[in-house]
Amino acid sequence: MKKKAENSEGRDFIDKFCIAQERKAKVSLILAAALFVTTVGAVCAAAIRSNSGDTAPSENMELNAAEQYLAQAAIGASESETAEPTPTPAEEPVETTTSTETRNKKRGGLTGEHVVDVSDLQSLSDEELVDAILSGKAGVIDRSNIETDQSQNEDAGHNASGGDATPTDTPTPTPEPVNTDPAILLPSTSYTTTAGQAFNPLDGVTARTYQGVVGEGVSYKITDSNGSEVSLETAQNTAGKYTITYSYELEPESAPREIVDYELGIDISQFQGSIDWNAVKADGIDFAFIRCGGRGYTKGGIYDDSRFYENVQGAKAAGVKVGVYFFSQAITPYEALEEASITLDKISGLGIDLPVVMDWETGSGYRTWDLYGEDFANVIKAFCSTIAQNGYTPCVYLNTSDINNRLGGYSGDILSRYKLWYAYPYSCYSDGSFYHEGDMIPPRSFYFEYWQYSWHGDVAGIYEDCDLDIRVIGKTTVTDPANVMTATAEWEVTAPPEQPTEPTAEPTAPSESETEPTQSETEPTEGTTDPTESSADPTAEGTPAGEPEPT
Repeated sequence: MKKKAENSEGRDFIDKFCIAQERKAKVSLILAAALFVTTVGAVCAAAIRSNSGDTAPSENMELNAAEQYLAQAAIGASESETAEPTPTPAEEPVETTTSTETRNKKRGGLTGEHVVDVSDLQSLSDEELVDAILSGKAGVIDRSNIETDQSQNEDAGHNASGGDATPTDTPTPTPEPVNTDPAILLPSTSYTTTAGQAFNPLDGVTARTYQGVVGEGVSYKITDSNGSEVSLETAQNTAGKYTITYSYELEPESAPREIVDYELGIDISQFQGSIDWNAVKADGIDFAFIRCGGRGYTKGGIYDDSRFYENVQGAKAAGVKVGVYFFSQAITPYEALEEASITLDKISGLGIDLPVVMDWETGSGYRTWDLYGEDFANVIKAFCSTIAQNGYTPCVYLNTSDINNRLGGYSGDILSRYKLWYAYPYSCYSDGSFYHEGDMIPPRSFYFEYWQYSWHGDVAGIYEDCDLDIRVIGKTTVTDPANVMTATAEWEVTAPPEQPTEPTAEPTAPSESETEPTQSETEPTEGTTDPTESSADPTAEGTPAGEPEPT
C-alpha cells in the first residue's frame, strides 16, 4: 500500500510538473503569436502610410482601426492566458467599423491626397468622382489595373463628325471658300462694237463691297488710244480703240478684312501605314496629331495604336510638331479616367509639343450614342482635367452637333476650360487640297484653335487618305490702302463697211448706120436753096426772101 502511495505521490508530482510546463509552453506560444501579429500589423500600416506619402498617422479610419485592432488583440491574448488574470482599466472604445461601412460613409475612402484603391474609385458616383478628379485627389489609374483588348482596334472612320458632302448641322456658312475681297465685277474685259452701234458700258457691271454685292454706284470714263478722254457718244460713233476705266467708292464704314495666320497639319493613326515623315514635312505640313490608342466603339475595350511610337519618333525627327489623341468612347467619368491614364502612360517622356486630345466621337450604333448634357460634360472633364493635372495641355475634339445638341447648355463651361479641335470638313476640300491664305474658315461664336477641314487629304509621304487640319495661330486685321476700287476693260469700235454703188454702163462703138450720114443729111434735095451759093455771090439774081426790093 505504501509503495502504491509513494508511486501515487510521484505520479502527482510529475503530473503537476507537466501541467505547469504545458501552461508555460502555451503562454510562450501565445505571446510569440501575439508578438508576430503585432509586428506584421505595424509593418503593413507603415508600408501603407509610406506609399501614400504620409509620415503621420493616417487620416484613413479604415487603416487606423486595423492598427488598433491588431495591437489590442495581442494584448488581450497575452492577458487571457495568464494563470491569474488581473482586471485591466477600462479603455476608450475604438471605432472598428468594417471597410464596407467606411466606404459607404466615406464614399470610396478618399482621404487627404490619395485614394485607397481602384475599387474605391469605382464605388463613387459620377458627380463624386468628377469632384475628386477636379480637386486632384483621384490621381491616375495604374496601367496594370486597366484591361486592354487589341481585337477591338478598328478603323471607326468619321461616321458622325458632321457632313463632308453637305453639312446639315448648321445652315451657314455655305461650305465653299470664296474670295470676298471688295472688287468691281465685270461681265467681260474686252468689247467690240461697230461705229454707230449703241453700247452701254455699265451693262452687267456690279461692285462687291464688305457688305455684299451692289449693282449701283459704279462710274466710268472712256479714253482713246492717245489717252484723251472722250464721250460715250463720240466713241461709239468713231472707229478706234478705247479704254473704259470703272471706279467705285467704298463706304467709309466698311469693315476691315481679317487674314488668318495658320499652320498646316494632319491627324493620323496606324491605318495610314508606314509614313515618310521627311516627305510630309517637305509637303508643307507643320504639325500632326497622332493616335496613341482608343476604345472599341461597340464593345468598349481599350487598345493601343501599334504605330504610335514609330510615328512620334519619325515626325519629331523630321521637324513636324506632335500632338496626341485618344479615340474616346467613354460613357462614364471612370472610363474617361481610364483613357486619360492610358494616354499619360503612353506619352510619358516623349516631349509632346501640342495638346493631348480627347477625340470623342459618336454615330448610330456607337456605344456613345445616348450620352448627352451633364453626363457628357462630366466625361470630358474627367479626361481633360486628368491630363491638365499631369502637366499637359488638354483639348477636346467635337463637331457642331456635339457642341450645340449634345453639350447644349454645358458647352460654354467646357469650351471655356479646354482647347477645341473643331471637326467641320468642307466639301470643297474633298479632293485633298490644302487650305490657302484667303480661304474662309467657319465663322463661329466660339473659338477654336484647331480645325479639321478635310477627311480626304492627299499628302506626300502618306499612301492613304488622311485628315487635314489647320492651326489658327492668330488673325491680322487688314485695311484697304485706298477707298476707291477700279477696274478696266478694252473697247474696240470698228468702222462700218462701205455701202455698194450701182455699176455705170460701158460706152459701145457706133454702128455704120450711126457713123455714115445719109443722103438726105449730106445732099440737098430739089427745090431747096444752096446756102453756100447764095452766101458766096451776093450779086446773084434774085432777092432774099423777106427783104424789100430796091427802088
